[in-house]
Amino acid sequence: MQMLILVLGLMLAPAAKPTVHSVSDISQQFTFYMDGRFHTQYLQDVGKDVRNWGTLSKLDLSNANVLLLTGGNPRIPYDDGACQIIDAFLQSGGTVLMMADGAGVPQPGAAVMKPYGAALLNVSAAAPLRGVGSLQDATVTFRRGRVLELDDNWTPLVVDSKDRPVLARRSVGAGHLLLGSRGLFGQKPDASDPINAQWVGPLLVHAARAKPIDPDKKHRRTWAEQNHALGPLVIEYHEGTAQFADGIVDVYQQVRPHLVAITGVEPSPGMVKRLLVLPTGGGGFSSGARIAIGAWWGNFPERRYPMVELIAHEAGHSWVLPYAEPLWNEPIATYLGILVGRRLEMPEADITLQRQIAKARTLDPNLDVINPLADDAPRDLIWGKSYYVFEELESRYGPGAMAKYFHAKRATLQPGRAAYTMDDCVAIWSIAVGEDLFPWFQSLAFDVSRSRTDLGQDILKQ
Repeated sequence: MQMLILVLGLMLAPAAKPTVHSVSDISQQFTFYMDGRFHTQYLQDVGKDVRNWGTLSKLDLSNANVLLLTGGNPRIPYDDGACQIIDAFLQSGGTVLMMADGAGVPQPGAAVMKPYGAALLNVSAAAPLRGVGSLQDATVTFRRGRVLELDDNWTPLVVDSKDRPVLARRSVGAGHLLLGSRGLFGQKPDASDPINAQWVGPLLVHAARAKPIDPDKKHRRTWAEQNHALGPLVIEYHEGTAQFADGIVDVYQQVRPHLVAITGVEPSPGMVKRLLVLPTGGGGFSSGARIAIGAWWGNFPERRYPMVELIAHEAGHSWVLPYAEPLWNEPIATYLGILVGRRLEMPEADITLQRQIAKARTLDPNLDVINPLADDAPRDLIWGKSYYVFEELESRYGPGAMAKYFHAKRATLQPGRAAYTMDDCVAIWSIAVGEDLFPWFQSLAFDVSRSRTDLGQDILKQ
């Protein structure tokens, strides 16, 4: 009976309040992993996490006790204001974790660590790694990375087979500074690789006790604080990415009318209202209403075509929505970018197109055997066959076959539709061109059937 009462008491007890308020800084270097994934892997059960998208030197850390940093990118160094914010946070009892490695090109994080007696060496760590000190019993998983050079104020926590430090800790004021190789932590954007979770989370939780937070106070993200309007579009950036904003806006203004011409329609209602400049060369993303663009994607501004393709891709999602494309939602967005590049007479556009189709043909020479809808269909096959289909449709039913498709999709799909399948998609293409295209898609090994869609029955019965 006492055990039953205890169990019932635990079930009825209020959820434990968080002891950790972490801030993942993605203002110096955006990565999808830092956009909530680190928290999911290591701190989800003990705290709340927000992202800092704005200027780091302006960040309010008064109700946070863990600050997560990366080594950064040389295009946006940690400025004096950022270094002062980091130091003040440490002095107040905060915990800072910087995940960084030395490299041939010095990382900005190296300059941040130098005043604290640490250097990021361009020397690879030798496996196996092991925990020492408070982590002496820990099992260490390590992908790859480099070792550290530390003064006597640091306490090594993980070392390589030659006893060189790979993760270490030191006190700064009332707080704790942790520096470790990026290879000790998860990397996948889907948070499916929580390596070392058995000790990373507890290590941060223990250090965070030095600065208690108020769990009842809202823990809010910080957005990019600078913006200006470009007609109906708002451009968002911070002090570090301001240098790229005008160039990206110039490309967007060049791309947009071509997207309208290719699709024959304006963006879907309520879409592409904001453009966020990201501190990365790693691409971008789209939520429909907001597109985010990597500031130096494809070595922009030295090279222009990759940025044209990226902006057309991310903006293209705002034309496709609210019904995302099945199978080729990403390929069709890039294809729109390729078409824009063609219209701008950029030779890289056709090179990109033909290269991807050639990759698909190495897997399926005539593009008529492998079903691209199969769970194990290779990515190169899906993308290359998608491009081939779009090119063939344009050749057979163009010019402007893609515009016919977008017009038919907008006119046919009603608000609130539960799903948009590949069967539906082929039906819309059939409506667009006035011909039953199911046999042709089936000849290319697409597993589609007119019996599985309620769309375009008048065309399909002819």
